[in-house]
Amino acid sequence: MTNNNNALARFTVPTEKRAAIAELTNVPTISPMVLGLLIASTGGVIVADVLAVLGHLSLGWACLLNTFLMYWQFTVAHDSIHRSAAKNQKLNDLLGHIGIATFAPQITLGIFRWAHIQHHRFTNGPKDPDNWMHGAAWSLPLRWMWLEIGYLIFILKHRDPIGMRQLKAAVPNIVATAVAAAVLTYFGYGMEVLLLWFIPSRLTFILVGFVFFWLPHVKDDVESEHDLTLATSIRLGNETLLTPLFQFHNYHLIHHLFPTMPAYQHVKAWKLLKPELMQRNLQIQHGFAIQPTVHMAP
Repeated sequence: MTNNNNALARFTVPTEKRAAIAELTNVPTISPMVLGLLIASTGGVIVADVLAVLGHLSLGWACLLNTFLMYWQFTVAHDSIHRSAAKNQKLNDLLGHIGIATFAPQITLGIFRWAHIQHHRFTNGPKDPDNWMHGAAWSLPLRWMWLEIGYLIFILKHRDPIGMRQLKAAVPNIVATAVAAAVLTYFGYGMEVLLLWFIPSRLTFILVGFVFFWLPHVKDDVESEHDLTLATSIRLGNETLLTPLFQFHNYHLIHHLFPTMPAYQHVKAWKLLKPELMQRNLQIQHGFAIQPTVHMAP
């Protein structure tokens, strides 16, 4: 998976299984999972907002409902970042733009893609922007809540040219979001902005930060450049509940091995490669466990 000469930093699919993995990695015309989540989540948020503004749904209940709905946009944005939401790249990016705009219109698909690809290249290392997600226990919810601030600090600190370019491209989104919020507040819709968008979006960041950014890398002392399969967890047990709840990222290791694989194929890939992966160093989170059990290669 990498060009590192260290054998632990590579994983080679057995010859007899390569065709099957290639099939699982194949990007569909449009991902049924992405499309379904996009329609349900974005459509649900629009309906909840309209009902709340018209007074048919309390702002408090709409706030909770929007938080729940926005959470499911993770796969829409994430698979679009990896260009696995749709075969046509314009359609793929359109899906991603809509997904991100549903809960975080101030963030562009480009800046999210840049940061996330850096995370894959340098998992748990000093060049990983997601290191922001780790810190003192009391600070974690705040770190997850302000994901984009972490990215901003990382870009300004490292002056990565691509990151700087993506940051400049995000300025119109930042300005437009701030202006829209200010105008709506001026015309008397401040509580609606707060309870229908701002608070749900921040709660969504906390949920996404915990489930998808922090939890699979809670053991962050091993870099992928040193040991590819030990740098990211695999969660085994309670799959009936956790697979949909984690949007297939309870098999997060599979995602790091095959980043362009559509999320709904992770289970099949794990089952196919389990014999080979169990011969590697792994961190396995069993059931609802936070801390992983380290499985050392036989």
